[in-house]
Amino acid sequence: MTLQETSNGKINVIKYSSNVPSDKIVLCIHGFCCDARIFDYIGNSLAKNGFDVYSIDLPGHGKSYGEKGDLDFDACLTSIHAIITKIKGTSKLFILAHSMGCTYALWYAHTFKKSIDGLILFAPYVRIPSIKKRSEIEPSNIRFLYFLLRKMLTPKTRIMATQKLPNFLKIGGREIEQMLNDVSLNFYYSYRYIVDVLAFRNTMISKLSDIDVPVLFLHGKKDKNVFPEVSTQFCNLVNSNDKKIDILDCDHWFNHCIFYTQDNKRYSEESRVQITNLVKDWLFSH
Repeated sequence: MTLQETSNGKINVIKYSSNVPSDKIVLCIHGFCCDARIFDYIGNSLAKNGFDVYSIDLPGHGKSYGEKGDLDFDACLTSIHAIITKIKGTSKLFILAHSMGCTYALWYAHTFKKSIDGLILFAPYVRIPSIKKRSEIEPSNIRFLYFLLRKMLTPKTRIMATQKLPNFLKIGGREIEQMLNDVSLNFYYSYRYIVDVLAFRNTMISKLSDIDVPVLFLHGKKDKNVFPEVSTQFCNLVNSNDKKIDILDCDHWFNHCIFYTQDNKRYSEESRVQITNLVKDWLFSH
């Protein structure tokens, strides 16, 4: 675990090193209320298969710079670019992102074209207009208008996600309950962040889909945080000629392949290995 300096402040980076020389790097970007540690399992698994893996705390999360829950999105992309510039060298570099982390990955691929060699998107959340309901957590139009008004009046005021976003705790279940007990994790986000990032950034489908690098979509058919139809339809919209989607028999946490602990009473190691093998095989083929 190291702190890497960027023009905007220090970014916390966890590295999972391959035991053999690697010409492929994977950079992991976490989602809402999470941090870099959520990729411990898959980071170690990919490192054992010959990939150098880096996982970062986004600004305003974990040990990285920035006000908790009120990060500047464009400055965040600049910081991600600084990290990628430092670690890439002559290797191929792929971004692996989960949930809201996919928003940063997609915008990065759109903004810094030709800086990466591919995307691996676990349960991306994008607001495709033809899908009326994209999540059990998504606020109603009336609640969103309230958020918009509060963003105009008190943009930096922070709210507790589990209290203000409908069903967040209920749908998140024991995973969110466990995360709430981790003092390192942040559940307070500003009205500015909720409106600008969760809503508006994810509504700009023409820019989000304007990517020409290879893309692997993975989504759980039991996912209620982000419905699998989102990935299915978004995959069709992405401009890349090299794109693949797998709908898996799991929920938003991918049998704890992406989570802080691995609960072997609920999910088998075999079920997780199947998911990491999909990622490993795709990386080897690219």
